[in-house]
Amino acid sequence: MLKILNAPIIFYLGSRVFSAAGNLFAVAIFTRLVGPVDYGHYLLIYAWSTIVFGFATQWIGFAYFGVYEAKRINEYVNSLFQLIAIALVMLVGGFAAMTWLGFWQPEFLVAVCVLVICMSVYQNALQVSRTKLDPRAGAISMIMRAGLTIALGSSVLWWGGGATGLAFAIGLANLIAAVPSLMSAGRIDLLQGSRAASLRIIKYGWPLMLSMGVMSLGQSVDRLLLGHYVGIAALGTYGVLCDSTRQFFYVVGESINFSMITNAKQHIHEGNNEASTNALLAAFNASFATAALGAAFLIVFGDQIVRVLLGSQFHGDAGSLIPILAIAFGILLLGQFYFNQAIFFSEASFLEPILQTALVLVSAAVSVLLIPIYGQQGAAFAILTAVSVYSIGFIVIGRQYFRMPIDYKGIAIISMVAMIFVFGAWMLDRVAPETAISQVSKVAVFVGLSAFVVHRFGLLRHTPTETI
Repeated sequence: MLKILNAPIIFYLGSRVFSAAGNLFAVAIFTRLVGPVDYGHYLLIYAWSTIVFGFATQWIGFAYFGVYEAKRINEYVNSLFQLIAIALVMLVGGFAAMTWLGFWQPEFLVAVCVLVICMSVYQNALQVSRTKLDPRAGAISMIMRAGLTIALGSSVLWWGGGATGLAFAIGLANLIAAVPSLMSAGRIDLLQGSRAASLRIIKYGWPLMLSMGVMSLGQSVDRLLLGHYVGIAALGTYGVLCDSTRQFFYVVGESINFSMITNAKQHIHEGNNEASTNALLAAFNASFATAALGAAFLIVFGDQIVRVLLGSQFHGDAGSLIPILAIAFGILLLGQFYFNQAIFFSEASFLEPILQTALVLVSAAVSVLLIPIYGQQGAAFAILTAVSVYSIGFIVIGRQYFRMPIDYKGIAIISMVAMIFVFGAWMLDRVAPETAISQVSKVAVFVGLSAFVVHRFGLLRHTPTETI
């Protein structure tokens, strides 16, 4: 069976689905243990942690993936962790200096620093399991992180740990969950990283250092401005909806990236360009299907899901926010998990910081214009506008350096399926009252249409049966 099906995507998708379900369950628990203000403070800590992580170490892992050589994999792994260790030592020194100089509250700075360190270990360990072609280790790490997040986070909040306690718990969950992926790397010797491999990672990755940090800033600037203009409570409610919607798309996006894109790059290493193109076509169809069908699903069911998932204090304006966020993150999935992968097949890594900077500037400008007037809806429109600019930029400019294949017939078919589902659900709501039977019917139709798309484009096959 695994010879027919794409084993890596089965492992990654299965683990990411479990992980996402665990994360959503964690959010459901957390929002019942704390109010919007405390959760908003946690989201503020997490937002700054992701920004610092982007500038400090995230770029190193992506650069490693861009330049590693299969024949010298151990040399590159040692160099990767050597660079990460150096970066984290510098990071701790910088945070210690800020604490001594009195920047912000020491408790806040320590929480951010701990989260960055733990996220750095976990995320880069996953990159190693990815390049070691060990999807089982990565899957176990993802599942462990979800389980530990629920257990540790709930325990801390139950005992009154608050926002900073939750941040420490999430950091510890990341650190422990990294162990299986680190084990797949084999023996890691920080003294055995080669100068040549390290310099190649840095040379390729320095544009990514700016882009990863700017990307994290771009994904958080709407939150920072919302908290500034409207307040921490509004940030807590908006942040929960935003994270839940983003998680919905990232489940499949990361699975596609870790399996199909990795396979395509491996075929390039082997000199098999045809197989690489086929893998990328499958990745495109999988990405577009996730974006279109995922947005359609959330437009139809998003409000009901939020009311079941979140505590009563966090419902807010979910009905008006979710459609905007669903379309925004569907577009971002295509840009971030497919079209921007052109930088790993060419010498165009400089495009990422340019387009990420555009994303930040657009997001900040639209946020400043709309948030004071429209609040949370203004922040959602800022995300939609910014990610549209980012994704279109990679579609247009990125193809000048590496043409990521596009299946235009696939776009037409998948778009039609998504629109049929949304229109059919809307018609059903108009002619029949909203009952359990009507909801189950809509779910059954969605599953059937999704199964048709998966079968039609061979999205779970190891080698797609057709490339249009």
